[in-house]
Amino acid sequence: MYNSFSYVMTLSRIQHPHQRFIPAVAPFPHEAILLVTEAGQVLFANQSAEAVLGIPVQRLFEEPFPYPLEVKQFQTIEHSRPNGEIVQLEIAVQAAYSTNGQVYLVTLQDLEARRQREGHQNLLAQAFETTPEGIFITDAEGRILLANRSFTEITGYSAAEVVGKDALAFHCDQRDAEFYHQMWHSLSLTGAWQGEIWNRRKDGEVYPEWVTISTVKDEKGRISNYIAIFADISTRKQAEERLRFLATHDPLTRLPNRELFHDRLEQALIRSRRAKAGNSEKWKAAILLLDLDNFKEINDTLGHAWGDQALVAVAERLQSCVRKSDSISRLGGDEFTILLEAIANRESCSIVANKVLQAIGQPLELGGQLFRLSASIGISIYPDHGEDRETLVKHADVAMYRAKQQKGCFRFFQSTH
Repeated sequence: MYNSFSYVMTLSRIQHPHQRFIPAVAPFPHEAILLVTEAGQVLFANQSAEAVLGIPVQRLFEEPFPYPLEVKQFQTIEHSRPNGEIVQLEIAVQAAYSTNGQVYLVTLQDLEARRQREGHQNLLAQAFETTPEGIFITDAEGRILLANRSFTEITGYSAAEVVGKDALAFHCDQRDAEFYHQMWHSLSLTGAWQGEIWNRRKDGEVYPEWVTISTVKDEKGRISNYIAIFADISTRKQAEERLRFLATHDPLTRLPNRELFHDRLEQALIRSRRAKAGNSEKWKAAILLLDLDNFKEINDTLGHAWGDQALVAVAERLQSCVRKSDSISRLGGDEFTILLEAIANRESCSIVANKVLQAIGQPLELGGQLFRLSASIGISIYPDHGEDRETLVKHADVAMYRAKQQKGCFRFFQSTH
């Protein structure tokens, strides 16, 4: 306010101070500002003067200024508005000069209104600093002007490290040009954009965040600032990934579940048909359906917790028996499947089946006791035993039932016709 006094005084030393005064007082919309002659005639009053005094501007020009023009800084007075309301005003008077003689620059502020504004400003400042979302404000060129406490907590950068820097210097999103074209189009068209981007913390960690960007325009409609509000969504993304994983995998062994097995089988059949059409030597696929023979003994002897450990051990042993291109699934209980791709004949299946029986048959220590598991395996081959998923699974199940009659062995599906 002190700077405004000297600036206004300079402008007042002209023939018609009330005509040239408006640009100087425009930045002070909450202060009543008047130019008054020694005789008390009001030469100029801004719109805020009407609101603070409760007197229409035209009446201010017609009536003498009601308070003494004592050159003082920030004196408190009581003012009675025409509606009977009594308010406390802070008044400051400074002498100025024009070609018509001495005039006075008078400023008035409603103290209660100022307290309310200051309270609102404090609340906004607290909200800015305490919100869990990171917030930063840039100028029209994207240089950071302000950053809150959560910005520092999320990114690791202090406000001092980023103020004055280009906001784009702190992101590492690798989206294509079309992505950013759409972003800026939305900002230009609607004044806002929101979406997911990737940024990098000060320690180098890359993390996902959900960002909302809004534009701020000046009185001429030009963009003056951008406000970005963002949240670290790493935890949410991890939870989503976990849910997606659980939808398609067994939570105990972390193997694909029945749903994912069916999907992979469908894809394997498509690849087999393509390989056959391409005259590949290894184009067949096979299902090995496996059921543990004496798993119930572990549950009955040690309990289900040890039974779960046995299933995890079986899953690990199965994975050691196949190629990376093959797929193992747990269908439920003690039933597993092995999906073999790119095989030439049934001998390939026999080799894997023997490796599986040998691996499962190794002693297993649980709760201080040794157990020996065995398995029964049924095998169906595409296209020898079926050309679709349902038929192949059904025929592998029939073959496994026959293997169960002997236990500890494998059987290929055989048609009864």
